[in-house]
Amino acid sequence: MVAKKSDIKRYVTDGIRKTVNKFREYPHIFFSEMDIHAYLYHCLYSSKLEVKTRDGIITSCLHKEYPTNFRYSKDSMEDFGLRKIGRRGNFDLAVLNPEFIEEFDIKNVINKEIRDIEIRSQNKEKFRNELLFAIELKYVVNNHKSFVKEVEKDIEKLTIASKYQSFEAYNLVFCNHEYRYMSELEKIIEKPNPTIKNLLATSFYKDSKKVTPKTITNGWNT
Repeated sequence: MVAKKSDIKRYVTDGIRKTVNKFREYPHIFFSEMDIHAYLYHCLYSSKLEVKTRDGIITSCLHKEYPTNFRYSKDSMEDFGLRKIGRRGNFDLAVLNPEFIEEFDIKNVINKEIRDIEIRSQNKEKFRNELLFAIELKYVVNNHKSFVKEVEKDIEKLTIASKYQSFEAYNLVFCNHEYRYMSELEKIIEKPNPTIKNLLATSFYKDSKKVTPKTITNGWNT
């Protein structure tokens, strides 16, 4: 039996909470960003997210590196929509609407072909509701200032996506050390945004003692 949308929302919020709490308690359990991705995917997965496509193929609502429904410049973050310039991006983790999966064949659900997107976009209401959740993750593991810009770009990518689709967006940032540019990062995370839920979780060891400041968000409760 396919999960209700309210249950899917609970899976997502519970999975995010578990991942954040695990990192705050054991900051070195994750060596890389991919470790965090894998743990969150593990927390979110349920057989109730498995849905049959219109052509009878079983797939899941939950996918990593799911393609965006627009093209853009990854340098300037200029939005090109479906024009034949720029490149499509990918969400770190996406949760598809089970109704979208049931209505289309597996080729459309995989979402690789731009022509399929162009056809689906003609029905604006359905097109806007193909996605339930999109999550971006960043793991700040050294003092490079580039992480600040990368987090800004993740937020901008989710912002562009929200122009085309109605979904709940999360931008999750984890930091495992005393980051030199923390004040700049916090400013970005705390900036009010009606579309995206930002979060910064920091946890590290200093002089053999764990330092775990309060999680920072832009106004939502984890």
